[in-house]
Amino acid sequence: MVITAKVEKFAGGCPLLLKKLCHFSLFLLMLLSLQSGYLNAADNQQIKTLRVAIFDAPPALIPNDNGEHTGFLVDYIEEVASRENWRVQWLYLKWPEIINSAKRAELDLVPFVAYSRERSEYLDYNSISYITGWGQVYIHPDEQFLENIFDFEGKTIAVVKDEIYAIQFANLCAQFDIICHLKEVEDYNTAFSLLDKRLVDGAVSGNLVGYSFEERFNIERTPIVFNPSKVLFASPKDKNSEILQTIDNYLGQWKENPSSPYYEINERWLGKDAHNQFMPRWLLYSLAALGLLLLLSALVLLILRKQIRKKTADLADKTDQIKQIINLVPHMIYATNANGELILANRYAADFFGLHLKDLNNISIEQLRLKAPAANDLFEDEDYLLRKDAVAVEKQLKLNDSNGKATYLTISKVPFVGRYSRLPAVVTVGVDVTETKQFEQQIQHMAQHDSLTGLPNRLLLNDRVNQSLALSLRHHHNGALLFIDLDFFKNINDSLGHMTGDKLLVEVAKRLENNVRSGDTVARLGGDEFIIQLSELSDVEAEAELDAITVAEKLIQTLTQEFHVNGQSLHITASIGVLVYPRDADSHELIMQRADTAMYHAKAKGRNGYAVFKSDMEAVIMRRQTLESDLHKAIYNNEFFLLYQPQIDANTGKLLCVEALIRWNHPEEGIISPLEFIPIAEDNGSIVQIGNWVLEKACQQIKLWIQEYGYSPAISVNLSAIQLSQSDLVETISNLLEQEKIPAELLELEVTETLILHEEKRSIEVLKSLKKLGIRISIDDFGTGYSSLNHLKKLPLDKLKIDRTFVSDIPGDPDSETIIKTIIKMSKELGLEVTAEGVETIEQLEFLKNELCPQFQGYYFDRPVSPMVIQDKYFKKD
Repeated sequence: MVITAKVEKFAGGCPLLLKKLCHFSLFLLMLLSLQSGYLNAADNQQIKTLRVAIFDAPPALIPNDNGEHTGFLVDYIEEVASRENWRVQWLYLKWPEIINSAKRAELDLVPFVAYSRERSEYLDYNSISYITGWGQVYIHPDEQFLENIFDFEGKTIAVVKDEIYAIQFANLCAQFDIICHLKEVEDYNTAFSLLDKRLVDGAVSGNLVGYSFEERFNIERTPIVFNPSKVLFASPKDKNSEILQTIDNYLGQWKENPSSPYYEINERWLGKDAHNQFMPRWLLYSLAALGLLLLLSALVLLILRKQIRKKTADLADKTDQIKQIINLVPHMIYATNANGELILANRYAADFFGLHLKDLNNISIEQLRLKAPAANDLFEDEDYLLRKDAVAVEKQLKLNDSNGKATYLTISKVPFVGRYSRLPAVVTVGVDVTETKQFEQQIQHMAQHDSLTGLPNRLLLNDRVNQSLALSLRHHHNGALLFIDLDFFKNINDSLGHMTGDKLLVEVAKRLENNVRSGDTVARLGGDEFIIQLSELSDVEAEAELDAITVAEKLIQTLTQEFHVNGQSLHITASIGVLVYPRDADSHELIMQRADTAMYHAKAKGRNGYAVFKSDMEAVIMRRQTLESDLHKAIYNNEFFLLYQPQIDANTGKLLCVEALIRWNHPEEGIISPLEFIPIAEDNGSIVQIGNWVLEKACQQIKLWIQEYGYSPAISVNLSAIQLSQSDLVETISNLLEQEKIPAELLELEVTETLILHEEKRSIEVLKSLKKLGIRISIDDFGTGYSSLNHLKKLPLDKLKIDRTFVSDIPGDPDSETIIKTIIKMSKELGLEVTAEGVETIEQLEFLKNELCPQFQGYYFDRPVSPMVIQDKYFKKD
């Protein structure tokens, strides 16, 4: 009855059950849809595959045949990989294979590797050590009397090929002149297996690796430990710096946190005392000191043993001991007898002659001269000393050893007669003073060369100019001096910092050296001044001058090409003074002075060019110095004034803007052109004060016109390179606008292409800040610089001004016409206004109108005039 009731209840509720099943099905579909979305998102996430080397180095790395590798470094890498979305591809290799694969960049990461200078040529390392290890020497437990490094004389030691501790152990043996036989194997398992079977006398490994093999083989540690080393990660040179940085980031964070995965992994593999597994700095130093103490103790023990043997040995044994001692001396020692035979020689002498020590036994001086030509000069006094029984001879020789390496030796030769022989012999001692000589040469080089660029400095340049001048006077040929000064280099130092400036100077020096003959001199006087001295030019003065000009033009061209410094693109120009000697000067002082004068003349002409010295230039320099002195007084004496040149709308003829042009009314000379005094102001820094004065007067004129006429045209003001580099330029202009209460859009600032390119990044930032104030920005003299379309897109511009040099050649010059058409078209594409400067004729005006140039400026409309003339001609009358 109960069952029947339940069945009926079930049957009666079927519609409701179907609804629930439908809802459940929809729910499952939603879950599947979400899961599909998650999978797609995961698939879309980029996974970086990391090729990681693994080799048999437990407990750090324990490879497994099925690919499920273990070890504390395996766990660490997998932990980092899971967080960084890396897919680790483990590549099982023998250690020598790992080194070769790393050199071929077939790996992305090599774990459990120690630093060495040789490996750093093809590997990059991370900075933070995972753990500290050291070299450990193992022996068989049944072996006795192998307690220090000297006990391994003549023994066979198993080492892993190319492994760092194998290399360091070999160096240790060589350091103490211990001859042991290293048996190279492919892995640690083979090394300890050979030791277990007593097929070798010892084995070398890192302490961490050795500890793990102690349970698997019948081996025993010795007290010999050496070379504490950091356990690091490495990658092929210049390939995966971001991976090493990521590993350092995790190590740095996790080492500071005792509960981090770093400590969990180490506790799992190294035991509960994992926190103490890492050698603190004081313990590292203690271990090193202990190792050194053991080595010193062993050395003392060796000396004591030798002393004991010395008392009991015969004459032959004493001779062998003397040979061993002199072999340790880092200088040449040898002795010859009256028969011309070599009876004694140390290891240094053998290495110098390029022979093995045993090859010097029973060899005559004549035979040695044939085998080692480098020995000839050493034996020249032998016969004299033997015949005359002379006193000691001492002299210094520069010789080339068997490898061709220059070596300086202070030679002392002493004749002597032994106790058991009447025949005289000669002992020669050659003290190696090569290092001292190298220091002397280095000091001399430092005294004569620039420390930054390595070029000759003023001292060495003076000497070479004097030598070249003397040869020119003697042999009747000419030389030349090029005085080079970089334009606006101070702006780069001020805006980008002296480190960037110094790197740029180094690159400039390289370009200069690459563009002159090998016999010419490139020198740096200091700052941004360089000298090129050209020797042995033509004996015809005009031809010599032409040769020097050719070099100057070549240098200007190469220096205007883009420099890449610290990831930045920099452009510079240079002004070069050219002097031919002895035509223009016949002394070193006059040559330098007049070349400097020519350089300043090149700057006065507009920079980025050269000038050949002429006698009248000195008068120009004197005038320059006078004007420079007067410039400092001009502002305070109110000697400057502004004129304004209109910019006219092509369609309406209305006044759109006026360009403010400064003039100097000198109290004695009258009006002085800005082309003469502006370069001087830029060189001495007064351009900043003058430029600020122009800005202030322009803003005041805008305010005056608004007050008097209710409106004002925009006024454009030229900015110099030095002004643009000032850190307070934006603040100065902002304060002026606020002070005069004028609309920012009525102030227009003009900059040149080359000015921006000198320090592009900073220039763009400053111009953008000015643009935010509402100020209009235009490029003056457009077409004469290096701008590209991509470069212009970066600049916050409102207007381009076509340079007057192109306008002056139209109509009629195809090149100028093409350039103007291109600029007008490009301006429209960029949404910029365009103004043609220097319009002087109706023909020029008609050509520009036909090309739809919208604005004009030039003498055809007005010369630069006073504010009153502008008012009378263009402002509405009441």
